Amino acid sequence: MQGEEEKTMAQTIDEKRKPSGNGLKYDSAVLIGCELFLLVTIIWMLASPLSGGEKFGNIMLCLMTSVLLVTPWVFEKTSKMNLPALLKVLFIFLIIGGPVLGKIYKFYYRFSLWDKLLHTSSGFLFAVIGAMIPQLLDKENASHSFALELACAMCFTLAIAAVWEFFEFSMDKFFGMDMQQDTLLTGINSYLLGSGTGVLGSIENIESVTINGIDTGMAGYIDIGLIDTMGDMLVCTVGGILYCVLRVLCKKGKKVAAWLSKLLPSMMTSQQEGLASSETK
Repeated sequence: MQGEEEKTMAQTIDEKRKPSGNGLKYDSAVLIGCELFLLVTIIWMLASPLSGGEKFGNIMLCLMTSVLLVTPWVFEKTSKMNLPALLKVLFIFLIIGGPVLGKIYKFYYRFSLWDKLLHTSSGFLFAVIGAMIPQLLDKENASHSFALELACAMCFTLAIAAVWEFFEFSMDKFFGMDMQQDTLLTGINSYLLGSGTGVLGSIENIESVTINGIDTGMAGYIDIGLIDTMGDMLVCTVGGILYCVLRVLCKKGKKVAAWLSKLLPSMMTSQQEGLASSETK
């Protein structure tokens, strides 16, 4: 009986998500607006007094972001899934929030929590997609375990977090960037500082650091980005856990999580697949 109720609810949600065909949907309008914003940014970069290398790098970021903005629609077509308009819009802002707003417009440096906000949001949004993995890989089975859905949500979130940190490390290592931002430490513990094998050495209350005879002018030791990396993965995990908690509350009918249903993807029916194909043609 419970399975029939869930199936009826899913069908009701699918009906609400069917495109009306009247006018431009707001997610497409947001996409067009962001593409125009990127075009304006490119024009601004061309006219800016920045150095050639920095100017070229920022323009390439805009072009790559412009391509990435359509990935929710590409994913929707290739996976035969219905992505709610609100979910697409949130992914658009996540995509544009890092390379363009974060780097080009300096949000990473103007707002101290901007980077962590993006990682938390990504953890939540990728958990929404990860929860659909059982349906994507086993479409013939219409009744997957709810626990499996939550497990896939968390695993997918953690996998994306790890892959992104691999990317940041590679950019820093091979292209001399600083995506894994450093942290200033006033104390360090290391076996390399110990008086013997296996003896832990410590330096406390660091007030100055000198490298090659030059005082860095900073009252602390600069770490190599480890703290930033672990912090990013931690808040990404928190985002995934937040989704799981809200999903449980939503399944139990709690009003506090009722809005989550507006973000949940669903598999396309055969009728919707035919409609999508006809629209593509």
